Amino acid sequence: MLKELYLIRHGEAEHLLKGVVGGWSDTPLTENGRVQAKLTGERLCSLLSGKPINFYSSDLTRASDTAEIIGQIISKSPIVVKDLRELSNGLAANKTKEQAEELKRPITYPILDWIPYPEAESWTMMHDRVTRFMERIKNEVHETTVIVTHSNTINSIIHWWLEFDKELISKVSFDIAPCSITLLNIIEWSENKNVSKLNDTCHLDYNC
Repeated sequence: MLKELYLIRHGEAEHLLKGVVGGWSDTPLTENGRVQAKLTGERLCSLLSGKPINFYSSDLTRASDTAEIIGQIISKSPIVVKDLRELSNGLAANKTKEQAEELKRPITYPILDWIPYPEAESWTMMHDRVTRFMERIKNEVHETTVIVTHSNTINSIIHWWLEFDKELISKVSFDIAPCSITLLNIIEWSENKNVSKLNDTCHLDYNC
């Protein structure tokens, strides 16, 4: 049963510096992003202390490359999964922010069902996709799971973990920085679900 869940956002990727939208745009890590991934792997190695883990990654390059770098340090290869992709931006993928803005559809309500771009996903569609995956793996053999993925996907996993209903999902979100560590766990003496770390980036800053 899943009792400890480490969520890692991918490192800095090229689209973040080139004015290209994220979503399903498939861009590689920058050199800084690779350094971030290495530092994150070193921190995870310390936190995990050699315990057996389940290890998954989004199949988009920026996430799978981050996971590969981390995996070399923690001696575990990630299982790459399409269901862990970022919120799909459909035809806006690989477009500049200006080009994407031209494709953007007017906001509709409820906001969770709004599909911002042609052939994209609504938040509900992404959350259902991510939730189905989490339900499949929650009874994996190892109690600790590491997932390398994207900011919106991590938000969705946190919502799933805390059992938020649609009203709370539409009102509560979390900042998730590149190569941050979020730790969700179960408190043994109470069986309560806990957020132990959220968007922790101290391992990327030696002044922390």
